[in-house]
Amino acid sequence: MPQSVYDCGRERHHPRITRPKVLLVVGHPTIGAALEALLRIEDRYEVRRAQSLEQVASGLDGWEADLALVDGVLVQRGRTEVLPMPTIVLSGNPRDGRRLSGLFAHGQGWLRKDATPDELRLAIDRALVSADRRWSVVVVVAVLVLAVIVVAIAAYLLRV
Repeated sequence: MPQSVYDCGRERHHPRITRPKVLLVVGHPTIGAALEALLRIEDRYEVRRAQSLEQVASGLDGWEADLALVDGVLVQRGRTEVLPMPTIVLSGNPRDGRRLSGLFAHGQGWLRKDATPDELRLAIDRALVSADRRWSVVVVVAVLVLAVIVVAIAAYLLRV
């Protein structure tokens, strides 16, 4: 049985299999580079970096991220941020993290700024899966509603 392309080295990279695209929005160049290095280590994600929310709003050469990690320091008070992708806020404490995450249209929670690589990976994977799950839940509910309607129509026709 052939090995998975994920288990192979770079020489067997399969270009048609896409990795989730993660956008780091961090103002400090050294911190941004460190987070980018952590996310690139396992080659699980395609990573790009921006230094401000304005830079994200102006566009990234057509590159569309699946998820954004945003440093809470860059979020302005009293302003709702509208990024087109799910967003995780990096914060120093839970109170600020929850508050700042609520300022994003697609806020997916918060994560400590000093999170371990495993915590980063789990938070990213959880945020990416939750968007897919919401869609599948909607599909399941729609199918159940249609099934109830079909049963009701069948029961009505059998009585007549």
